[in-house]
Amino acid sequence: MSSDGKKPSLLWAFLTFAIPVAIILYGTVVVGVRPPVLPLLVAVAVAGVMALKIGYSWGELQEGMLAAVGRIQIAVAILMLVGMIIASWMASGTIPVIIYWGLKLIAPEHFLTSTFVLCSVASLATGTSFGTMGTIGVALLGVGGAMGFNPAWTVGAIVSGAYFGDKMSPVSDSTNITATVCEVPLFTHIASMLWTTVPAAVISIVGYTVLGSMHSGDLSGVGNINAILTSLEASYSLSPIAFLPPVLMVVLAYKRMPVLPVMVVCILSALAIALYDGATISVLAKQLTTGYTATTPSPELNSLLSRGGLMSVMVTILLLTSGMAFGGILEKARVLEVLLDAMLRGANSALSLVGATLGAAYIILLGTGSQILAVVVPGRAFGQNYKDAKIAPQVLSRTCEDAGTLGCPLVPWSVHAFYILGILGVGAVDYVPFAFFNVIIPFVSLALAATGFGIMKTDGTSVRSLKSAADSESV
Repeated sequence: MSSDGKKPSLLWAFLTFAIPVAIILYGTVVVGVRPPVLPLLVAVAVAGVMALKIGYSWGELQEGMLAAVGRIQIAVAILMLVGMIIASWMASGTIPVIIYWGLKLIAPEHFLTSTFVLCSVASLATGTSFGTMGTIGVALLGVGGAMGFNPAWTVGAIVSGAYFGDKMSPVSDSTNITATVCEVPLFTHIASMLWTTVPAAVISIVGYTVLGSMHSGDLSGVGNINAILTSLEASYSLSPIAFLPPVLMVVLAYKRMPVLPVMVVCILSALAIALYDGATISVLAKQLTTGYTATTPSPELNSLLSRGGLMSVMVTILLLTSGMAFGGILEKARVLEVLLDAMLRGANSALSLVGATLGAAYIILLGTGSQILAVVVPGRAFGQNYKDAKIAPQVLSRTCEDAGTLGCPLVPWSVHAFYILGILGVGAVDYVPFAFFNVIIPFVSLALAATGFGIMKTDGTSVRSLKSAADSESV
């Protein structure tokens, strides 16, 4: 957070935060502007005017916006590479073969549960929610479409599974960053997260099982599954070699190779398979740029498979830039700093500290759309408060991830929500009600804080055990 310039009053900080957020929500939810570029730009302008009233110059606010936009350079590069991965994996037959076997092996009533589990395993192995959603997520979206599932249901299950691994994987950037910021050993941090992750995952599986049983099985929109399987068999070789790119992705990610080189390898391996199957360099170059166009006998299947390419993510990049510019103004004008300071006042019990940490992370997500900031800022700001309350730092690190890591895709103008919109084609307003894991986990976190379960003290004892001992003595 910036320490330069004037500091707004709590009321003005709240208004500078709430009014632009209300504009974004009104434009997105009520008016239905999709993609919500215009509401975001209006919010940036309003936040800028209100920050000028605090005493900042336009040059200072512009500096804040540029600094915030600079933080998404890697995200933009990943987004562009994922656009090319989707196109190349379509051309190589990788996504079609995953859809083919998904339709053969997964019963419709178990599809949503299977989607959650498969994405959880993939993200746990690779440590990347973006990679999971941009690869196996796209394939599972195609399977769900062929089975007649509402895309919002499918994307909700994909998001839940992808962020399960993003939170729990020892090779995940967010997991390692959070443990480092909160000064907690990595596997102590992961063990602590099991307290909230396991109950939320179990509830999510039950939820997807129930939701899957409610599926009508109406396939009129995409035709009969057997007809789709026949179209896939007629149009693609469906060779086992098509599984090579995702296998390479899992192996290289597990070996902790940087994400960008891993993605490049995935693209090159898919292009090599496509060339071997008879594709030409000129056609592949066009597909990488403008997207893959399927030419199967089924028009419905063609609509499922025709996607990807660099140009498909350009609107998403524009949304990312606008969202980060909004966050940059709030950071530079110290709006978020004032709001966080207010939340910390009087927080000294497990419940108040966990609640304040969750609230702070969501405020940062609403203001900046940045997952990393939502984890790092509360982790740094609240550390001393947890120590003063004699609550172990792994409770802080766990809570930062419960809100910061898992809450990011729930905010419609966040980096992750825009990524999901660009890659899977469903906005946060539509998929959030079905992202059970992400929605449930903060409530589990609060329930543990209220009861004392899983809340460890700095001396290694449990708050719950102390409560039980006190209750026994009173009896």
